[in-house]
Amino acid sequence: MRNGATMSMFLAMLMSIGTATAQIAEALERGGSVSWRFLSGNYEITGAISQSGTLDPSDPVAFTFQDLNNDGVALDVLLDLGQLLPDVGLNYQVPLIASVISDNGTTAIVRWTGALDLSDCIQVNIGATVNVLITRVEGSLQGQVTRIDCQPDPLGLLPHNVTLQVVPDGGDTHNYLRARGYLFCVQQDTFLINARIYNMNWVGYGGGVPKSLGNVNDDCIVDDADLLAVLFAFGSSDPNTDVNGDGIVDDADLLTVLFNFGTGG
Repeated sequence: MRNGATMSMFLAMLMSIGTATAQIAEALERGGSVSWRFLSGNYEITGAISQSGTLDPSDPVAFTFQDLNNDGVALDVLLDLGQLLPDVGLNYQVPLIASVISDNGTTAIVRWTGALDLSDCIQVNIGATVNVLITRVEGSLQGQVTRIDCQPDPLGLLPHNVTLQVVPDGGDTHNYLRARGYLFCVQQDTFLINARIYNMNWVGYGGGVPKSLGNVNDDCIVDDADLLAVLFAFGSSDPNTDVNGDGIVDDADLLTVLFNFGTGG
């Protein structure tokens, strides 16, 4: 009887806990991934070739956040140029390391930058297919991250609801893709070419609280509704409340909800 009363008091205490408002970057990291779509931009090639034009929108892609530089913050991404520019031939993944420039809990500025130094003679489509010795690929994306209402991912890629939108910030200074190489793979100044993508417009969505953190009803907060759902399904194989996906709703799932109780995205 005493144990039952203690449990009732404990549950009541948990249900009275308010939602903790996390910093934006923390909420972005907690979501675990971001959906992203390139909407428009311009390109320019100078040097041994002179060419310019506009770029069409790309298909949406999902980036899983990683800690690529081992700084303890999992906000880094691998930008797949083959997905972004499928017809060009630059099939490289550029590691973009995240830096939180500012974060006041309502709006954040996050910058992702990275570069690859290479020595690859590959075929590139720049109006015609030619051999180019690629020596460097670099990129930067800087986004303003703001809160939005909990909703399904507008780009349709993430498995959980989102609470954050990311849009470009900082203009061409912090939003660009660049490549340098030598035409015909002849490493002489006469054959040097530089390419860049600028005037970039893109959009991303993230945040939210994944089911793996106990948000079984996907309402972007771990609260009494999630706790009660797991308790009522306890001992079953209900996939909707099986937080860790091990085939049974048990104490591991319950503890996950309890440890994350009050977490909002």
